Amino acid sequence: MSSRQHRLTAIEHRHPARVAGIGALALLFFIILVVWLAGATYEAVPVDKIGLHYTGGPAQGTHFVSVISPGTHTKYYGEFDHVYYLPATQRTYIISANPKQGDVKNVDTVAAPSKDNVLMNFEGVAYFKLNVASKVIRQFFEQICLHDDCTDLSDGGGWDQMLAQYFRPQIETALRQEAGKYNYADMWHDPGIRSSIQSAVASVLKDDINTHVGGEYFCGPDSDARHCSALQFVLQAATPPPAVVDQYTQTAAAQQAVLTAEQQAAAKRAAAQGDADAQALRAGAPAVPPAATAYIKAQAEAACASNPNCKLVIVDGSNSSVQVTTQ
Repeated sequence: MSSRQHRLTAIEHRHPARVAGIGALALLFFIILVVWLAGATYEAVPVDKIGLHYTGGPAQGTHFVSVISPGTHTKYYGEFDHVYYLPATQRTYIISANPKQGDVKNVDTVAAPSKDNVLMNFEGVAYFKLNVASKVIRQFFEQICLHDDCTDLSDGGGWDQMLAQYFRPQIETALRQEAGKYNYADMWHDPGIRSSIQSAVASVLKDDINTHVGGEYFCGPDSDARHCSALQFVLQAATPPPAVVDQYTQTAAAQQAVLTAEQQAAAKRAAAQGDADAQALRAGAPAVPPAATAYIKAQAEAACASNPNCKLVIVDGSNSSVQVTTQ
């Protein structure tokens, strides 16, 4: 055994408590280091999201720190802190009879009665953004998102549930108010009427939704932190029930059949009138002069003379003619 090992052994025998203390401190330091590393918050904010930084941990509690801009690179935010993400880009809410397109993963329309009491089925898309002004988005997160877990952007998650609760009812209400102003056939066939409905719905959506949700949280797709514009809405379809569509189709087919029959009858009448007019013209024509008849006769006789099978028939009268037949 070396002299150094002897000395260490001697120290361990003479000061066992000191050695144990050093080991305990080293273990404590290691535990603190592991906990610190495990609790350290490093985050990078995607370009299509906006972050909200809150403190965490048992000592300081949860407090708002700041809004983090989209596209911010990876940073250290603190021990046990939290960064929550909300969408910063344009979003849509789609109502569609195609189950693969709409926010509701099923056949989805808004049913509303027309002025003439036909229940129409509407499809449309609302375009919007969250209001990313710092004070507003913080309020939205704390008042709405913490309750509905709307940072969950997965299909059927908290974000979708929040839209279904606050967003969808106002679209339905606006469509029902406008549908009652027009007859079903006009909404179905007239693009000008559908455009009027579309504009009217878009004009009230922002105020109706934000009033219902309790703040100016939703803006138009061209908004920014300084300006909150009106939402946009596109009415994609206004369709009556299948029974009405079938009845309309059958009626249209019957009307087309009647129109075709009338056109054919008119054509026949025109043809018959044309024949009658031609006969009247022939009847009213002046008689062929004798000199013309003699000339025709001479021509016929000359033609027939060279043909042994030719038979010449001459009919005289008010409408004299020469007939040449062959046997």
